[in-house]
Amino acid sequence: MERVTARVFRNDWNALTPPTTGRWTPELTVSVVIPARGGQDRLDLALASLSVQTYPDHLLEVVVVDDHSSPPLRLPEHRPRRCRIVPAPDHGWGAGYARAYGAHTSTGDILVWMDADMVANRDFVEAQARWLHTHAECVTLGRVRFSDTEPENVGALMAALRSGGPERILTDDRRHAWVERILDDSDRLREADHLGFHAHVGAAAALRRSLYEAAGGVDPDLDLGQDTEFGYRLWQAGAVMVPEPAATAWHVGPAVPARTRLPSERFRTEVLAELMPHPHAYRERVPSERRRTPLVHAVVDASGAPYDLVRGCVDRLLGGTETDLVVTLVADWAGVRETTLEHQGLDLRLIQANYLREPRITFASVAPRTGFPSPFLLQLPVAWGLGELTLSRLLAGAERSRSGLIELFQASSPTRDAGVRLWRTRALARAMRVHREGEELTDVVAQLHGRYRIHGGEGTLTDLTLHRSVPPMPRPVPETRSGDGRGDPGEEEAEPGVVDDDLVEEDAQRGEVRRLGLRGRIRALWHRACRACGREMPEEDPTEPGGPPTPG
Repeated sequence: MERVTARVFRNDWNALTPPTTGRWTPELTVSVVIPARGGQDRLDLALASLSVQTYPDHLLEVVVVDDHSSPPLRLPEHRPRRCRIVPAPDHGWGAGYARAYGAHTSTGDILVWMDADMVANRDFVEAQARWLHTHAECVTLGRVRFSDTEPENVGALMAALRSGGPERILTDDRRHAWVERILDDSDRLREADHLGFHAHVGAAAALRRSLYEAAGGVDPDLDLGQDTEFGYRLWQAGAVMVPEPAATAWHVGPAVPARTRLPSERFRTEVLAELMPHPHAYRERVPSERRRTPLVHAVVDASGAPYDLVRGCVDRLLGGTETDLVVTLVADWAGVRETTLEHQGLDLRLIQANYLREPRITFASVAPRTGFPSPFLLQLPVAWGLGELTLSRLLAGAERSRSGLIELFQASSPTRDAGVRLWRTRALARAMRVHREGEELTDVVAQLHGRYRIHGGEGTLTDLTLHRSVPPMPRPVPETRSGDGRGDPGEEEAEPGVVDDDLVEEDAQRGEVRRLGLRGRIRALWHRACRACGREMPEEDPTEPGGPPTPG
């Protein structure tokens, strides 16, 4: 996507000054994409309203995607000069597929969405395109209304459009109530929180093609809810959503639920929540194995790090209270496969073997630039170990402060360049498009979305390099069952056939692994205590009972 120059704080579009409609010269081409299935009469009205737009007709094209209508749709007499019908391929169907296919076959610099049963006012295209000429990150949200009446014919509509507007013959008392509520509660989205994308309605919206591609395009597999899911991804890509009341379009005919196409709560929970971590109320009902887009994308650079250090860092992260995450381990994994000697890259081989079957772990040779489509990117240095509640507290701080960057430092050494960083994907994506050479990305994000710093104690953030051997994650003590059914809290009983790792030690000189007796178990616990507090471990006495056998 192209770079931008204007710096918009969060979603406060007051920083932008678009030209006044009718008093500027447009330059960008526009493609209006209309998915349609049947309803030839209402399509005729929609195309008639687009034929008298104030936007220059040599810059405007209209693409109607015929979603397997029977009989096939046809072009009416009153239509834009550059208008065509594109049949949807046989292997795809639904509004999501039709919109995605229409965007693919169109050519405009700007994409405008409109439904086939809508009538648009004359400024519908121009009022939105002026914002997109001003700022490439804008997504304009037209005003959608429902009219219980409809024009008698195309001639009556054309007469109304040329003499003042369709509101002369259409009612204006029905609307999307939830959109109006979002706009009222957020000062027209200027104070929108992380759920501002819910105002995005695919029936009347516009955006740059470059932003459309940066956000991944409309999901062709979704028939219902594709505008909400796409709005979520646009929000994470850094879109500035601008409500534009001058771009008004009416759904003609009775506003029954089947025509509004609003997904039910069950659909939002069963389908959309798999793709969108927000809102949390729906996400919490989705099992972890079905969550296709995690809330947090964590990145740990494992290059050159010893195996134990990586295990200490990653296991703490996976064992925290926040489980809606994936972890990318960054290293030269391809180079590991090319090594011929067994000792070369041994640590990376061990890391990969340990996490190969962990579904929340991925491997990459290059760190991702953002967390997209996840709302957050966590950059975790391998030397730091997070406490069990740390990530949850970072996320809570991010939502409470609405900051674009959360920085966590140890209270004992709060330096600027060390610590853990939780980036808001939306803020980071916009900062990358606007920052200038020589600027620190952290400062740009702070300017665009704010910064929040936290100083944590040892239980929140642990420097793993201070320990001679990385202390293991605390394990829950299983209950043991005695003959009377009551467990002794002072003892642990392993299941048959399961070997406890802490009860096994390796004789480095002989390469043997053996089970420890009671005395060995006490020694192992003593060694673990020494490692935990950073003390030197006592030397083994091979002559003591229970010690390693003396070579004969």
